[in-house]
Amino acid sequence: MLQSREGNGSHEQQPVNVALKPVASLKERYGEISGRLLKGVIGIFLLSSFLLVGFAVVIGQPSWKSPECVNFFEEPAFNASRRWIPPGNETDRNATNMSHVFFGLGGSARSWQARRHYSELWWKPGESRGFVWLDERPNYTWSGAGPPYRVSEDTSRFPFSSGSGTRSAVRLARILLESVRLRETGVRWYLLGDDDTVFFTENLVSVLGKYDHEEMYYVGGISESVEQDVMHSYGMAFGGGGFAVSHVLAEELAGLLDGCLLRYGYFYGSDQRVAACLAELGVPLTRELGFHQLDIRGDAYGILAAHPVAPLVSLHHLDNLKPLLPGKKSQEESLASIFGAASLDQGRAMQQSFGYDPERKWSVSVSWGYTVQIYPWVVPPYEMAKAFQTFKTWRSWQAGPFTFNTRAWPSDPCEQPLVYMLESATAVETELGTLTRSVYKKGVVENECRGKASYKEALKIEKVEVLAPKMGPDAWKKGPRRYCTEIDHKIINRSLIVKLRKCRAGQSFSPPP
Repeated sequence: MLQSREGNGSHEQQPVNVALKPVASLKERYGEISGRLLKGVIGIFLLSSFLLVGFAVVIGQPSWKSPECVNFFEEPAFNASRRWIPPGNETDRNATNMSHVFFGLGGSARSWQARRHYSELWWKPGESRGFVWLDERPNYTWSGAGPPYRVSEDTSRFPFSSGSGTRSAVRLARILLESVRLRETGVRWYLLGDDDTVFFTENLVSVLGKYDHEEMYYVGGISESVEQDVMHSYGMAFGGGGFAVSHVLAEELAGLLDGCLLRYGYFYGSDQRVAACLAELGVPLTRELGFHQLDIRGDAYGILAAHPVAPLVSLHHLDNLKPLLPGKKSQEESLASIFGAASLDQGRAMQQSFGYDPERKWSVSVSWGYTVQIYPWVVPPYEMAKAFQTFKTWRSWQAGPFTFNTRAWPSDPCEQPLVYMLESATAVETELGTLTRSVYKKGVVENECRGKASYKEALKIEKVEVLAPKMGPDAWKKGPRRYCTEIDHKIINRSLIVKLRKCRAGQSFSPPP
C-alpha cells in the first residue's frame, strides 16, 4: 500500500517507502507460509501418532483376526495342535538317554533264528525299547534275550513294481508308521534298522544327544560303495546301517507315509521309500560317520582299523564279511570279543590314535578294542588315516571307487605293517582313576620280512599293551580330536606298551625328522 504525506497542500510519494514495499510484502508472505508449514507438520505428527496407536490396538486384538486368514510368514501353529506329543516330552529337557530311543527292526520269522545273535549282543532287556517286526507269527519259542516281536500289518494294497528286490520292502517301510501308532511314552527318537545289524547303543545316544529332538532330524549314513550311492541316492540313509528320526519328524512322516507308498511303488528298498517321503517334507539327511552299512565284500579290516574320528554306532552286512577277528571261528565269536572290550569304554571303540617312537623311527597306529599296527619306518598321519583296501565294492566286486580314501595293501611283506589283533581287555584301578588295559596279539604272518634291518627288532614284539583313560560321557559333545600316544621305548617280555591320553597344548602328530 502506498503511503503519502500532506504538507503545504501538496501530495508527494515517499521514495523510501516505495523502495521498502516489496520487502515488507515478502516478510508478510514468509510469515504466512511458515505458519501454515508449522501447522502442517503438527497435523502430520498428530495423524501419524493416531494411526500408530490405532494399529497397535488392532494388532493387540487377536479376536479381530479372521481365523481363515493366516499370515504367510507366521510359524504354522496347526502342527503343534495336531501333533501328538509323547508324555514325558513336553517339558523334559534332560540329556537324551537310552529310554528315549525306540527301535524298529526289520526281520522275518524264517530268518530270525539265524540272525537273532546279532540283536542279543547289544539289546538290554528291561532297558532297550522297541520291537523286531516280522512278516508272520513265529512257530517257535521266542527268546527273551533280544527284542520282543510284533507282526506287521498287511501291505498287499500297496503297489510294488521294482524289477529287483522283494515286496517286503513295503512292509519294512511302514515300521516307522506302526511304531508311531503305538503311542509309546517319552520317545524322542525312532531308530530303524535290520535284524542283522549290531548297534553300539551308548554311542548312538551320544550322537542323537547332539540334536534337538523337538526339531525335524533324519540321521544316518550312506553306502561305502559309490556304485550303490549312484544307484540309490547320496541323500538317503541306507537302512541296513540304521537311521534315526526325531519324534517330531516321525509324527509328520506317519501322516504322509501311506500316500508315499502308493506313489513310489517302483523303488527297490524300504529306505528309498522313506527317503522319498522325507523329501516331500523337505527334510535332508544329517550324515553321521559312525553308521556303517558296510556295502563291501571281503574283509572289513581296513575300514575298522582306520575308523573316522566319530563314535562307532552300527555295523551291518556282517554275514557277508570275513570274521572281524581272524583268530575267531565265526563272526559271532569276533563280535562277542569286540563288544566285551567296548563294554569297558564304548566311546573309544575302534577310535584310531597314532604316534611315533622317535628313536627307532617307528610309527604305531591303534584302533582301540580292535587292532594295532606297527610300521618299522615313519608314516605321515594323513597316510595312517587312510583305510587299507582289504575289501571290494558291494555289487560289482571291484576295487572301487568308495566314498572315502583308501590305500593298497602292499604285496611285499617288507612294506606291510606288523598287525596285532585284540586278545583281551580289562579295567585297571590306578591312582589316576580307572584305566582300560587292552592287549593285542600278533597274528600269523605267512611271509615275514627277513631282509630288512628295521624289521628285526619289531618282529620281536609278540604283544602290544594299550593303557587308556575312559572317555567321559560328554567327550563326543566337544570338538572331535584323536588322542595322542606315548610309546614306551622299552620292550618287556616281548611286549610294547602304548599309552593313550588327551593331547597337550601345542602337541601335534608331526612325524619325527
